Amino acid sequence: MAMPPYVEKYATSVAGAAAVTQAKAAGGDAGLTAVLALVNSDDEKSFGSAAWFVSSVCTADVRAGLAAGTQDGWHKFLSDCVGTPADPARDPAWTAALATIQ
Repeated sequence: MAMPPYVEKYATSVAGAAAVTQAKAAGGDAGLTAVLALVNSDDEKSFGSAAWFVSSVCTADVRAGLAAGTQDGWHKFLSDCVGTPADPARDPAWTAALATIQ
C-alpha cells in the first residue's frame, strides 16, 4: 500500500502539491525520500495514511466488505484494492485484527 505512487498522492493530500513538487526536485531516491518525509513528519500524518488509502483508493464496495468484517471482504480488499492475491496465509492477521477490535 505504501508504494511510491500512493505515498506521493497521500503527500499531496496532506502537504500540498507545491511541497511534493519541491521534494521531488531532489530527483531519484533522494526525491522519493523527501516525499516520504512529508508524510512521516508527525504521527498524525504517518498513521493517517492507512485511513486515507482505504477511503481514497478502495471502492465503496471494498470498504463495505471491510466494515462487515467478512473474510470475503478481506479478500476483496487484498485483491481489488491492494492489488495482491488473497492468500490464505494472510488470513490469521485478519482474524487477529478482528478479535482485537471486537
